[in-house]
Amino acid sequence: MTDPASTRLFQVAAPGKRVCFWGAPAHVASDHDLVRRLEATGANTGNLFIGHGLFHGLDCAHKAFHPGFAAIPAERLHEHFDVVFVPASNFVGNGVDLTAHADYFARTKLPIFCFGLGSQLRPGETPALKPGTERFLRLMADRSGSIGVRGAFTAEVLWDMGIRNTSITGCPSMLGMRTDILARLAVAVPSRDKVALNFSNNVRRHALYPDAMRISENALFQRLLSENAYYIIQNERPELDMIAAMMAGDGRRYASAMQEIATLFGVSASRSDLRNFLERRMRVFFSVEDWVGCMETMSAAIGSRFHGNVAALLAGTPALFLVHDMRTRELCELMRLPHVLLDREVPVEEILERAGELDYAPFIAQFARLTMEWRLFLDRNGLGLQFHEARAVAPVAA
Repeated sequence: MTDPASTRLFQVAAPGKRVCFWGAPAHVASDHDLVRRLEATGANTGNLFIGHGLFHGLDCAHKAFHPGFAAIPAERLHEHFDVVFVPASNFVGNGVDLTAHADYFARTKLPIFCFGLGSQLRPGETPALKPGTERFLRLMADRSGSIGVRGAFTAEVLWDMGIRNTSITGCPSMLGMRTDILARLAVAVPSRDKVALNFSNNVRRHALYPDAMRISENALFQRLLSENAYYIIQNERPELDMIAAMMAGDGRRYASAMQEIATLFGVSASRSDLRNFLERRMRVFFSVEDWVGCMETMSAAIGSRFHGNVAALLAGTPALFLVHDMRTRELCELMRLPHVLLDREVPVEEILERAGELDYAPFIAQFARLTMEWRLFLDRNGLGLQFHEARAVAPVAA
């Protein structure tokens, strides 16, 4: 099999190091049911792009995900590894509890390097982090030269906490970008021939403007029911329930899920076009390779899921990001990704018009600039950046 890192624009280099990964996964087992597979992703399949990007974007002696706190005593982790890499998600949030992780890693003797840390807070919201979460953030700051954060908003939140050694590097999922894909994005002409849709209908209450988001997303969903579009889900419970019900032949569960989905999108559950769309055009992926492969067949992607659109970009398919919170906003602004802020009821025709005129030249130019920021960030942590094809490195068990 070809090394997934061999054609990437650049790689993180940790020569001779044994790297322990803890955080967003790169892969999940394929022999589990939907619920267990979703749990293995960290309750959101989009997390796979974070772990996959960093894991396959690293050249080192050995690398493996931590087998579990019970498998290796913290005091002996250094016998198996030289450094800990944390492919992070939105850890800076008032509802996040990382007490167990703070307790465990504080007892280790290893440096801890964090990539892609994000904040779940809203602008002006006072941080009320759980003590264990704050301890873990400070531990990562103490054990590294710099913490890689997703954008300026997260950096400001940490600054106000007294954590000043941060580098604004964006998301590790972009480590999967390749030269040929950037070239494809540079000339791509989006169309509605075959559109990949993604929504965040289960987290609307956390949006900057919940009502505007709901109305805008629902209008887009309703408009594209009758077009050649596909709905890519990540962790939406009713949609997953519907898929599980169809697999099990459970009519009652199917009907309940259908009604809940219809209510979320403001349509009647009795509509045949809704039933046909959900039964035939809804997809969920537990493999980055499968997901990106599907996106290669699309002519455009539109939606509010950041990593749902990253899947399209890594396939060379242009995407329009619908920004509803600070998590996606800071990333889109940093990387100059085409986006629409859902701060009002955005007419569906406006969204579709924007999706038809996507320009990825600013993103491509900014990608080159971010490469230098990555170089500085890695240098602060004693790591390197390499631009040549590295040898394949097989994952090894601890």
